[in-house]
Amino acid sequence: MVDIFFLTTLGAIGALAFSILKSNKLKKKVHALAVQSDTIAAQIDGFRASSACTIVNGIDLSGFLYVDLESKRFCIVSTNMSYKLFEPNDILDVSIVENNPAITTETQITDKIRKALLESLKPIAGLIRNKTDSNVNTIHVVMHVKDSDHNTVMINCLPVKTQRNTPAYENAIHIANSWQELLKVLMHSA
Repeated sequence: MVDIFFLTTLGAIGALAFSILKSNKLKKKVHALAVQSDTIAAQIDGFRASSACTIVNGIDLSGFLYVDLESKRFCIVSTNMSYKLFEPNDILDVSIVENNPAITTETQITDKIRKALLESLKPIAGLIRNKTDSNVNTIHVVMHVKDSDHNTVMINCLPVKTQRNTPAYENAIHIANSWQELLKVLMHSA
């Protein structure tokens, strides 16, 4: 007769192995897309990326953001390897958003009223967060852009869930502040 504890342990080990394999496949896929994307960005005439990162739509990878401070432009390369160049005056605002469950659906809102409202806003900066919760699930730098295809660009700065006041949290906030400052410098160069 087989021990139930033994079967449970085997099931847990199998689930862990599957999770690791799935994670490795995803990492390889993202790496391959990043290499292709880097090649595309390097071939854009007059554009030399000084900074780059992945951008997300909710929790899914949606592309890559490249910034060229010398030419004062930025480029978005989507996962289907199409790209679009932007000028600094295309940036409407940049903010850091923490633990915002609405952010995943925000990218799908494209009605004319929202666009008109965003175009009339002055640049917004700062950290928007739910201060009542000590758990941190997401930290995104959110940039709104005058473009129907990429109206909301989100940079995920926190790869794993964590607690406030931990080294992982502090590192994520540092990364988010760095990207926010870089994008604000670009926005104000218009």
